[in-house]
Amino acid sequence: MGKVKKKCCRSKPKRCSNCPVVAQRLSKIADRGLSGKELSRAVKEARKY
Repeated sequence: MGKVKKKCCRSKPKRCSNCPVVAQRLSKIADRGLSGKELSRAVKEARKY
């Protein structure tokens, strides 16, 4: 993940990967210690609206 933007651009159908909302959701996911297929599934879920 790159640098986090200040404001969400709300791009559809998925949020961009640099969105602050996605960054917050991914930080919660990182606490769970997921890896592999579970991690990629969680990232897709984080980018969903």
